[in-house]
Amino acid sequence: MNEDITRRLKESTMFNGLSDDALIALAEKTSLRKLAMGDVLMRKGDFGDSLFLIHEGWVKIVTTNSDGDELILNKCGPGESIGEMALLDQDPRSATVIALEDVEALELSRDVFEEILDQRPDVSFAVIRGYSRRLRFATNYIERAIDWTQKIAAGDYSFIDQTQPIIDQKNSNDNKAIQLLSAFFIMVRKVKEREDGLKKQLEKLTFEIDQVRRKQEFEEITGTEFYANLKEQAKTLRQKRTQQ
Repeated sequence: MNEDITRRLKESTMFNGLSDDALIALAEKTSLRKLAMGDVLMRKGDFGDSLFLIHEGWVKIVTTNSDGDELILNKCGPGESIGEMALLDQDPRSATVIALEDVEALELSRDVFEEILDQRPDVSFAVIRGYSRRLRFATNYIERAIDWTQKIAAGDYSFIDQTQPIIDQKNSNDNKAIQLLSAFFIMVRKVKEREDGLKKQLEKLTFEIDQVRRKQEFEEITGTEFYANLKEQAKTLRQKRTQQ
């Protein structure tokens, strides 16, 4: 079992630079976690006493909005680490992690992780690089959300049709941000549909008002004495023409 965990550690982004001896020693303090689709790896608010290295499968990192609906913050797959933030700042878990499919992950306790950081500066740099990648992703995510919000405020929904779902899990931060903003897409589509419906109702109402106004104006004109005299004069002219 330790040989299998050693191999998995070596394939991870965080520990792939460690020597075989160091990996073997680390494997003795590492356990393997298996999850089925829908299983919860960690919950928001829990005390963080370990980190996880995803070896197989994908997980989603989620939170909830004020209505209790799920919001997907990120997705992580093979080679990525999750959960180390709570080990570093000692605050509760900031989000919930749920398996999107069958997942195999390596679990390292807080004590083991802190020991590694003390002994291996290169692992510390790997952790920093991981945070940098997440920060860049968060920046792309926020920029994209702000850009779309501004477009919606201006009545521009063109980006909905221009942006297509992404199938490949390996993509840029910008594309990944677009993919994860699916809830935003749904909201925007509903806003646009409602706006289009209101426009049609307004057009129908405007047409009906115009029809009523034209009828009212016609009745006001035909009901005047001037119109009655004009109508009588026209009748007299037709009679004269008939007699000629």
